[in-house]
Amino acid sequence: DVEAMLERNIGDAELEAQLRTVRGMLMEADSIEQVKRQTKDGVTPEEGQVVRNYCQSQVDKPIDEYWPRVIISYATGTRHGLDGEGCGLGMQYCQLVVRQLERVGIQCFSGLHV
Repeated sequence: DVEAMLERNIGDAELEAQLRTVRGMLMEADSIEQVKRQTKDGVTPEEGQVVRNYCQSQVDKPIDEYWPRVIISYATGTRHGLDGEGCGLGMQYCQLVVRQLERVGIQCFSGLHV
């Protein structure tokens, strides 16, 4: 488990950076597979909350002091009878962009961050 390895190796900056890269790649691969499934099965409220939680975890200061230079505009894209309330593929696509930006050290903001 990458998280366990990260906890055991705190203090080894080079190894931590490598493990964080691996964790990011694994999360991205899982996210892409999830979006493929959600295209036909829908986005559940629980899955939508996981996306919101991830985006909100990227905010490293009080929200009224968080002013990144990149703003993402997206449409949730809720499909009636398929997606949970307030959920849709648009939020999943937004999360993929947020993850890519985060991977290269670029902070961003979207409605998912609050």
